[in-house]
Amino acid sequence: MEKTLIVVACLFGFALAQFGQSGAFSRSQNQPKQQFQAAPKSSSGCNELNERYPVPGSCDSYVECINGTAEEKLCPDGLRFNPNVNFNVYPCQYPNEVACLERSALQPAQPTEQCPNQFGYFKLGDQRNCSYFRTCVNGVGYDFSCPDGLAWSANTYRCEWPDEVEDCDAEAFLGFRCPEIPQSRELGPPAGYRFYRSDNDCQKYFLCIEQRPRVLFCGSDSAFDELTSTCVSADEVAACPAELRETAARARAEEKQRLAKEIEFNAKTLNKKRLG
Repeated sequence: MEKTLIVVACLFGFALAQFGQSGAFSRSQNQPKQQFQAAPKSSSGCNELNERYPVPGSCDSYVECINGTAEEKLCPDGLRFNPNVNFNVYPCQYPNEVACLERSALQPAQPTEQCPNQFGYFKLGDQRNCSYFRTCVNGVGYDFSCPDGLAWSANTYRCEWPDEVEDCDAEAFLGFRCPEIPQSRELGPPAGYRFYRSDNDCQKYFLCIEQRPRVLFCGSDSAFDELTSTCVSADEVAACPAELRETAARARAEEKQRLAKEIEFNAKTLNKKRLG
């Protein structure tokens, strides 16, 4: 995943250089979308020396005033104008960041063989294969996949839990269906979450939330213990392969020896200080 993030960062840097502005891809994931309307302007088109405002009826064109001189500009295909950003921030951003219901018009798309728009993120695969997406920069597509167990959301432009992605079949995608839990007449439906170890991988387990699965993974030498619903040393889980259990046992023995040596060293150091 680190390599993926590095590649994406490089692509963003390339796009910024093409736009000639800094902050072209600045995002605030927690900031809600807003609708914008153009404010009335003076006869010269500018109320301030340096400002931007939307062109009425358009999502991706805007007027930029620099030193009181107005110039109409157009965002790259696939991006939309956001008048709420600071003037030193590039104002063209992705559709998930800018709502333009009051300005519904867009320039005609400029598709390529790889991309429906020059810029943007686009979901690949189907409901059973939800982790793939493509990012397009200047009409060139670069394909990526989400980390294991996560699905790409075309609404948030992020990798999310598959049960939170509307067009993803979480059960088919993860290959697991949460077992039905009997309900008590007195207590009603069971409270809390349920955990289930994978049948074919002792280090993988599923978390069921309202009968929808999510997949999680234990660390390198650990495995999921169904009795405690936690990850423990793999040598304590009989369902793990012998090789993994042996590796985990060696790692635990080595860690015990390391701790013993550390305790012995600290004790000797303390005695020297006392005697000295």
